[in-house]
Amino acid sequence: MRKGSILRWIGVLLLSCIQTGFALLVTRRQTLQYKNPSSSSRYYRFSRRAMVQNGSSDNTEDEPVEEEEEGEDRSASYMGYVRRVFAISDLHTDDASNFQWLKDICSGGTLVEDMDLPGEDDALIVAGDISHDMGRLRETLQVLKEGLKCEVFFVSGNHEAWTVREPGLDGCSIAKLEAIDQLCHELGIVTNAKLLGSTHDFPVWVLPMNSWYDGSLALPGCEKHCEDFPNWPWVDFVRCKWPEDFSRSRKDTANLRIPFKLVEYFLDQNNADISLIKSYFRRNNLKTKATGLISFTHFLPNQQSLPDWCEPKSNEFCEGWFDHGAPGVSSKFAKVAGSSLIDKQIRSICTDDHKPLDQLHVFGHSHRPKDFIKDKIRYIHNPLGKPREREDMRMISQNVQFKKVWDTSTGEVPAEKQIIRYWEENGGGRRAVWRYMLRRKETRQKVIKNIRTAISGVSSGR
Repeated sequence: MRKGSILRWIGVLLLSCIQTGFALLVTRRQTLQYKNPSSSSRYYRFSRRAMVQNGSSDNTEDEPVEEEEEGEDRSASYMGYVRRVFAISDLHTDDASNFQWLKDICSGGTLVEDMDLPGEDDALIVAGDISHDMGRLRETLQVLKEGLKCEVFFVSGNHEAWTVREPGLDGCSIAKLEAIDQLCHELGIVTNAKLLGSTHDFPVWVLPMNSWYDGSLALPGCEKHCEDFPNWPWVDFVRCKWPEDFSRSRKDTANLRIPFKLVEYFLDQNNADISLIKSYFRRNNLKTKATGLISFTHFLPNQQSLPDWCEPKSNEFCEGWFDHGAPGVSSKFAKVAGSSLIDKQIRSICTDDHKPLDQLHVFGHSHRPKDFIKDKIRYIHNPLGKPREREDMRMISQNVQFKKVWDTSTGEVPAEKQIIRYWEENGGGRRAVWRYMLRRKETRQKVIKNIRTAISGVSSGR
């Protein structure tokens, strides 16, 4: 055999060995990730779920989460020093006036004179929708963390899932949300369950919960208001990008454009924290009986949380509650508001035998304040919302504050009163909304008139 042929044969053999070794290394790495799903990324967990759904795995259930043993060190899940818990949502700091409001409060400006603010020994729940822009999101979280000096808990909302022109993040909303998780970790923002105030008399678990919407909160008997739902200009339908596995059948025209099984995907991510909390309450001692539970999502957990639902104790919707002239908008929003599966998961955490002292759930998204009790759980929505909703439409208080919901020295902080429809009970009501809509119409007409005048002037000057 010639010398050149021998060298080529040796080269091919070496290349083959290198390729085989690399393939084995990749396979080993993937195997380790499958065996330890808690260390894998959010997107990787999706990939594993997709394999199960496609029949590529023998397991049809997620791997069980090992429960805590009595002797196990739980210090990583405890924040014993925390005294009070506050809540807010929908800061929308991509609006300049909202961001200025927040900076003024967190820096001790003129707005804080009559405010009870969270401080160094407190915690603040932020239930989603800070900003779609990663830069502004980072700025806002830093303002909260550095200005208030408190622990900040956060879950992403639909605005955070909007894909934008940022390298590596504009192709998939799941990748964007994973980047936000990493940002929170970098800044010291809490995104997992913690037991607060464990050194006080009335500690409380705070549970951030990932979620989305699935059309299950649609208002019964209001289908006629949703006939144009597939063409409704809901921004999520354009600015969120999900993997093909979440595509809905075009035959499902009622919920067309709502991602399929996306809620289940997000709720699955809550199971490890829920298992931790269940294990705690199963101890059933004097300490657990004095412990509360505050879960929070961005999206609405039940129909009673919807803006137009007037009777929290009722499961029947009355179309007469549409007394504001916009039943179409309300009916379509209900489909993208949240999911009944959220409430199901919340209520699965504790049983009658192993239940918290009090159970609360904080949510966001609707920009319509709520505070009510249904079947022993208190539901709270305390949004900042948009300036026009506070100042013109009076849908939200003009004096929004961080809402104190728990004190580990005394327990739950009761509501001053039930809030069902703020704009009727405390705001400007329907007349304020109509005045706002009339002003908008007049403004649009003036703009159109000015445009036509300008076009006419250009045409006559030719």
